[in-house]
Amino acid sequence: SKSNLKEALSKGTDRFMIETDYIDDLEKPTAIMAVTTVPKKVSAWVANGQVPMESIYRICKDIPDSLYHR
Repeated sequence: SKSNLKEALSKGTDRFMIETDYIDDLEKPTAIMAVTTVPKKVSAWVANGQVPMESIYRICKDIPDSLYHR
């Protein structure tokens, strides 16, 4: 969720990953996030200097690779 992302980033942690997924909305049980959501968020973080590139690499590459055994 947005609040979880903001909390993790405010604590300076990069021990999470983000992915497109189902939206947690009981009124829209089959709603999913657009596939462009994650790239837009990551681009905004980089453009605003909110997240260092080392953390972006960990969030978007290292952690997913370790979870999906790539």
